[in-house]
Amino acid sequence: MHTVEIISKVIDGTGVIYPGQYLNQLRGELIEERCHEMLAVGVRRIVINFEETELVNSIGISILLGVIEAVNEVSGELILSNLNDSNRELFDMLGLFAYVGVEITEESALRKLHEQPELVTSR
Repeated sequence: MHTVEIISKVIDGTGVIYPGQYLNQLRGELIEERCHEMLAVGVRRIVINFEETELVNSIGISILLGVIEAVNEVSGELILSNLNDSNRELFDMLGLFAYVGVEITEESALRKLHEQPELVTSR
């Protein structure tokens, strides 16, 4: 049996998540779970790197909307990076860019987030 795995890491307090080649329900749920884990430990800045993501289905988009909402609820910031032309066009058409930042590379997303003052979290 093949196990689906979502790779993620935290770099200087910013979470980075890699959806893999196909963002579907299973991968989307794993991304959402990872995002909630990060938020629970105080990470408020998250980058989702779509470099390897070739396809996003409708359930994947729906789950991504839930991730955006979860980050916004804690006054966090979410940046999508490394979008291919099709994913960029899809997300633009759906109006996602009104709620998230977009950067060409993961490095530029991290740089942008680290240039901002530290997000204050209340407990």
